[in-house]
Formats: sequence, structure tokens, C-alpha cells
Amino acid sequence: MRLLQRAGARHLLGADLDAGALRRFTAMGGEAASLADIMGKADIVIATTGRRGLIAPESVRKGQIIFALSNPDPEIEPVAALACGAAFAADGKGINNLLGFPGLFKGVLAARAPRFTDAMLLAAAGAIAELARGEDLVPDPLDRGVHQAVAEAVSRSWRSGA
Repeated sequence: MRLLQRAGARHLLGADLDAGALRRFTAMGGEAASLADIMGKADIVIATTGRRGLIAPESVRKGQIIFALSNPDPEIEPVAALACGAAFAADGKGINNLLGFPGLFKGVLAARAPRFTDAMLLAAAGAIAELARGEDLVPDPLDRGVHQAVAEAVSRSWRSGA
């Protein structure tokens, strides 16, 4: 939630089985909701639950954007989400493992940074978004230039003290 807010998101719905996590979410300005409410209302769904198959294909609305980011098994397979009308769907293998982590780690090592910061993570997301072409939300995950661009953005972010 913290990263989404820093990136400009204003209305965030969230669900969690852990009552403490949900209290922290609402204390930060989020709105507690059920999974059914989230799937019924949210245009963009970001799932990081670790629960394979949590999102039922029939709950996907036409035009939704689904990031089912748990590894190794997503909350819904991207192919199933797309078949049910999602405008875009991706899992953790494509987003985290292919687009994010290689450049993130290369960048933090190059900067000799002792930790990841929110600014570094947002810089990585921005670099990935900038490389998307046309109507795509993310670049080709096999584009080797993505890793270098993310690494440079992460390293630059650390050096600038952002």
C-alpha cells in the first residue's frame, strides 16, 4: 500500500486474513473489503497472497487488469484471467522474476546499497513502465535491456539519496 500511495494511488481496497495487517492497511488510509468486493469494484487487482487459485476465473470482470504476483503459483493463471475478459493479466514469474528482480538486485549491488528503499522500487517500476511499447503495460520480459535499465534506475536512485 505504501508504494502504491507514493506512486499516486488514492483509493485502495484491501483484504487480508491477518486482522493486524488489515488494521495497518486501514490506518494508512485503505478501505477494508472482501475479495468479492475487490473483484467487483477494482479496475486493477494486485494479489500477493501466496494462495494458488484464490481468484475464481468467473470473478474477473471484462477489462480488469490482474497482477497475480504470488510465486511459484499465482492467485489466478494469466491465461484464465484473459479468457474471462481481463484486459491484461500477469503473474509473478513474468513481473517479479523476469522484469523486476534481475535489475533490482544488479542495481542495488552496483550501488553497494545496504537495503532497498521505496524510491529504488519506484524507480525500478518507472523504468519498466518506460520500456513498454504501444498499448502494452509492460515490456517484453525477454528484452535484455530491461534488466540494465532497471539496474541503472535503482542505482541512480540510491546515489541521489531519493
